[in-house]
Amino acid sequence: MRRHPRPRSRFLGFTAVTAVSALALTGCAVGGGNGDASLSDEDVTISFAWWGASARDERTRAAIDLFEEQYPNITVKPQSTEWGGYWDKLATTAAGGNAPDVMQFDQTHLSSYAQRGALADVDEYADVLDTSEFPEPLLDQGRVDGKLHGVPAGVGSTGVLVNTSVLAQYGVDLPDPTTWTWDDLTATALAVTEASGGAVHGITPFGGDMPTLTLWARQHGNDVYDTEGELILEESVLTDYWDYALAQIDSGAAPTASQLAEQAGSALDLSDIATGKTAFTFAPSALVTAYQAAAPDSAFDLVPIPADADATDGYMYVRPSMYWTVSSQSEHPAEAALLIDFLTSEPAVAKLFGTERGMPATPTFQEAVAPDLTPGDQIVADAIESATALSGDAPGITPVGAEDAESMLARYNQDVQFGRKTTAEAAKAYIEELRTAITAAS
Repeated sequence: MRRHPRPRSRFLGFTAVTAVSALALTGCAVGGGNGDASLSDEDVTISFAWWGASARDERTRAAIDLFEEQYPNITVKPQSTEWGGYWDKLATTAAGGNAPDVMQFDQTHLSSYAQRGALADVDEYADVLDTSEFPEPLLDQGRVDGKLHGVPAGVGSTGVLVNTSVLAQYGVDLPDPTTWTWDDLTATALAVTEASGGAVHGITPFGGDMPTLTLWARQHGNDVYDTEGELILEESVLTDYWDYALAQIDSGAAPTASQLAEQAGSALDLSDIATGKTAFTFAPSALVTAYQAAAPDSAFDLVPIPADADATDGYMYVRPSMYWTVSSQSEHPAEAALLIDFLTSEPAVAKLFGTERGMPATPTFQEAVAPDLTPGDQIVADAIESATALSGDAPGITPVGAEDAESMLARYNQDVQFGRKTTAEAAKAYIEELRTAITAAS
């Protein structure tokens, strides 16, 4: 058996439903591969599927070339698809018993596929896939029912994206983001609105995305799901979350409900934060460089979300930007696992990928990309370092049936913004609808 050598190094300090519905129609488990846990000395062909734009496609195919050079008896057949078509195609192939051997996955779909038996437990291939460099809280977010089904391809966090050019234009100072509170954020956003005479607004508020809801809940001693995937979100926590955002709209710190609705779904370069119509928004770290590219005349920063003095310790978390998985149907799971090991340990791959799939998650990859980080990358690296310092236990993974949780949240958030429901009414209805969906799928 051949082992892929993995270098060791110190930790550097920085560390999306149609498909699921279609899969559910297959009834139950979709596993059943006949693969051997040992590497073969014979010629082997495996398939590898991912989604993404042309830059990701080119880099991934180059990584495949490197892998095939090092392991000449293994041929990798690439399958690249855009995001929407990826999940439709994957549901069909998984149901038909011919899913790709190696698949790129996101957190929303991981539990659904794993619990239906479509994903292998990669711990079974520890002889060829070494995951010891990954921080355990990060690796835990790839576990479903105690089994490791997803290996992080990168790491990300959520923070407050600041268009510092807007602050400078209107002479508004950014509070110290290491100590600021929710009141500080609102006051600063309102100061921008007032200083501009209403020409711009201070903030695009949260209210319809799961990462900020999760962080808000964790700050207030709650969470959305527990480690067993049970829905534990409290109505009062969700009510307060929406009350906070609604107060920003009512005060003028944020745009009106109609203006926010018009912005929903806008392209990145047409968003209020990119066009300088707001100074603050909430964003995943992976989008910082995209915002900078969309608005090259503006300067951006990503800072920690605010927290009040009584915030629960360890509320923050860093999360896998996406995962590598092995199909349970694979005829060659050891070779599939070896490819994942190569994609997460080979420094030459790190240099190829850069930060395109998120910031590197292991010391080896971090060391490899450090000399080539752009100023935008460094902002992200610093943000993840800050988030890591505040991080506690990993949040619970999205359970089966909750794949629509975010779009559902956005729908109720719009009901709140337009006054169709009170925050308390919306919180009760949202939790009931989400719980019903989870129960129906279990």
